[in-house]
Amino acid sequence: MSKETFPRDGRQQQYPPYGGQEQAYGGQQAYGGSDQAYGAEQAYGGQRAYGGREQVHGGQRSHGGQRPHSEEADADYYVPHYTVLAPEPEPEPEPDPEPGYVLPEVPVSAWSVDTSRSAWISRGVLALILLVQAGLSYRLDGSAFAQEAKFLMSDGTLFGLLSDVGLTGARMLSLAWALGATALLYGATRLLFNARAGLAAAAMYSALESTAFTGRYASPHSLSLFLLAAALWLLARTRQSSPVAVLVAAPFAALAPFAAYAAALYLPSLTVLAVLTAYRFRGAGAFVRGGLFAAATGALCFAGVQLHGRPHGWNAHATDSAASLLEESTEWGGVVLLVAVIGAVGFARRARMGEMPWAEGSAPGTIRRSALGLTLCATALLAPLYQAYLGNGSSLHIHVGFGLLFAVPMAGLGISRMMGAHFRYPQIGIMIYVAALVVGMAQTRELYRPPDPAAMIGALRGVVDGKGDYLTDEPEISAYYLRARTEPGQWHRAGRGSELASAVRKGSYDVIVLRAASVPDELRGKAHYRLLALLRPADQDNAGGRTPYRIWVKR
Repeated sequence: MSKETFPRDGRQQQYPPYGGQEQAYGGQQAYGGSDQAYGAEQAYGGQRAYGGREQVHGGQRSHGGQRPHSEEADADYYVPHYTVLAPEPEPEPEPDPEPGYVLPEVPVSAWSVDTSRSAWISRGVLALILLVQAGLSYRLDGSAFAQEAKFLMSDGTLFGLLSDVGLTGARMLSLAWALGATALLYGATRLLFNARAGLAAAAMYSALESTAFTGRYASPHSLSLFLLAAALWLLARTRQSSPVAVLVAAPFAALAPFAAYAAALYLPSLTVLAVLTAYRFRGAGAFVRGGLFAAATGALCFAGVQLHGRPHGWNAHATDSAASLLEESTEWGGVVLLVAVIGAVGFARRARMGEMPWAEGSAPGTIRRSALGLTLCATALLAPLYQAYLGNGSSLHIHVGFGLLFAVPMAGLGISRMMGAHFRYPQIGIMIYVAALVVGMAQTRELYRPPDPAAMIGALRGVVDGKGDYLTDEPEISAYYLRARTEPGQWHRAGRGSELASAVRKGSYDVIVLRAASVPDELRGKAHYRLLALLRPADQDNAGGRTPYRIWVKR
């Protein structure tokens, strides 16, 4: 019988016959210790027992001395000892290694990552934008406007506290407020959209005519803009907080109309934005937030009216052409509003840009995006439409900037969309900014034309004192520059027609100062007044239509 071997641990092992007995094919076979023969006792070429120890022929040993088969012989067989081992358990899978970099959730509308490095880059770019804005404002210079003089001479009021700093100090303070409004506008746009849109919005706003003008205009307009920008930023900052947190924005919004009455037009827009900015996170709770903001702002405004009175100029009607006012408003803010509309349409169509099409995450719905874009763009039309209705173009070139403060965030988003993912077309943004910068500089230089009263003030110093009464077209300027020799109450505003004729006939004033291209009929041939001086603008080439001063004194 042939030998059976099985590989285990690199060695060949021999196994005993089944049940420890000998088994022969054609020879002897043992079952339970007895011999049974199948046919004649024969071996095929001699059978070898398991273990290779002996060959059997008819039950006899074939080599050496013959010894009968016995159970002792079975004891000589090698029986290996082995242990069946249980299968080893499969090792638990090792956890995946921590990724070296985790992509944050993609911000709405554009690709940006608010890491520490990108934050410092954004701040650096914002600082450059503010430096450009400061340069655009600081390049404007000249004597005081009538409203600036009035602002500085308003002793006993909140703004009269600044009269001690003088014209230069007041203008520097206005520039600080204007720069602060731009910085807050950047922060609000970054919170609503992303940092890239915020930088584009700040750049567009800094190049506006109204921004450069108010930055060099000693009046509370820049303070009012700062308060509106602060309220807008706080609405964006608290959009994910409890609805009660919106109350921190109410004092800023309520104070803005008392600095400049035009800010009252934008309180409803702030209320709508209080709802829209939080609806994505609060759902129906956003309406509670809007109600709290409206109630708190209304209560504070009511208290301010009781203490300070209603802001002046709120509903003053005049005779200016509505068509001309709308045309001028288009010239001053049409470019920014057009870009804002493009941004609003793009935002309504798609919440995100295409840098990472596979990105998932929450995004505002189409209705909310459309409502936000419509609110921000429509707010820019409030001042032009309202003043066109009144027929009053007073300070319209400044009030246009109040509405553009709300439209510029959407304009920044529009520029970001037009430049494309990863600044694919930066030349588009550069061209828009350069165009806005050139237009803004030209318009500011055209509008910022303060009077040239130096010669007039010099001529009046020798004829005025603290006792007489004086009639002039610009009493605020004369009172400001001659405040060391006269009191503000001595200066009166001149009229025309019958009002001027009556004053001349009665001889009520010691000095009359008028800006007129020719001698008014009311003063022709009057024996008790004589013409003291005719003072033309010092720079005739850049006079800008300014008429000369004519001074009459009482004989």
